[in-house]
Amino acid sequence: MNYHALGLFGLLGFTVGYILLLIFCEILNRKLNVDAEYTRKLSHVAAVLMALFFFPIVFKNVGYALALSALFFVLLMIAKVQKWIPSVDNVERETGGSYFLAFGLGATYLVSVVFGNNAIFTLPLLIFAISDPLAGLVGGKWVKSNEIYAGKTIAGTLAFLFSALLICLLFFNSVYDNPMLGFSLMIALTATVTELISTKGTDNFTVPLSVAGVLIISQFL
Repeated sequence: MNYHALGLFGLLGFTVGYILLLIFCEILNRKLNVDAEYTRKLSHVAAVLMALFFFPIVFKNVGYALALSALFFVLLMIAKVQKWIPSVDNVERETGGSYFLAFGLGATYLVSVVFGNNAIFTLPLLIFAISDPLAGLVGGKWVKSNEIYAGKTIAGTLAFLFSALLICLLFFNSVYDNPMLGFSLMIALTATVTELISTKGTDNFTVPLSVAGVLIISQFL
């Protein structure tokens, strides 16, 4: 199978898979009364995990990954206007996180391809997929704590920091047989500060790129 056929197959497969995911989230939200905060985070985490598989393995041509990101940005904008997916959009706060996520995935993959390092794609998305929803649930749902900035709480920020640090330690230890504690802490702190100051869902774009930025800079040191 050539690259173009594989790319088209990936576009179709990802699109069908994500639509099925959204239908599942709608069932959870509308039929089982699962809070939209949970179904929204489920859709984001699942989309990132799908991207971790499809982008580097199926999209050998980066153009297909960028086309997919643009396609989903448009589809999610239309869905919001038409109010098709309340399981994703019906949250109390104002956020454009789903749209920023579409661009974040494409941009991070593009950077990883340009610099020829798949870790620049994998590690940022692992941190985003785990630390970001964990911070939102700990800070917004599970633990009462003081707000730091723009709805971000102490508990949520600490959850993000420590989970991001653990992810980095495990990632580097599995890839390089060295947890790289100092470097892992630098990445975790960078991602945490970026998440803290990013508002209205922009962290879905800025967090992966901030981690990618640290990894890129490290290549030249």
